[in-house]
Amino acid sequence: MLTSVRADLINDVCSKTQKPTICLSALKGDSRSKGANLEGLATISIDISLKNMQSTHDLVNTLLNQATNPKLKTRYSSCLENYNDGIDDLRGLPALLKSKDYVGLNIHASAALDDPSTCDDNFSDPPAESPQLKAASDKLQGIIDIILVISNLLKG
Repeated sequence: MLTSVRADLINDVCSKTQKPTICLSALKGDSRSKGANLEGLATISIDISLKNMQSTHDLVNTLLNQATNPKLKTRYSSCLENYNDGIDDLRGLPALLKSKDYVGLNIHASAALDDPSTCDDNFSDPPAESPQLKAASDKLQGIIDIILVISNLLKG
């Protein structure tokens, strides 16, 4: 997984993402990134995405349990389903990467990216989304986008 590559591979990948700052922070913050090739960076991105999806799921669960507003309870309940789906989507990615199914990797990463976005859409009308949830969702979407960029680079 770890091979010698151009030192700027992380910068190249992150420059193609929607949120380069999140990408750079995530990849450069992981010691496995040093010297990793595209497959290695994909593995790291999947791991980080899954951890963030799980922690955001846990946040939604906490918000649901604390909510007293019926509208918020309904929205957080819906979001919990979105994040459960996202966890399932991400758990399937390592096997797709291992089998070099880069199209499948892209499709399933896209599905995972839709899950937090769908949750965010629940809050288009008041009451507003928790700022903590919005920030976690934005970060998560930025990290999942790394997988999409890498899958596109891998499939050529």
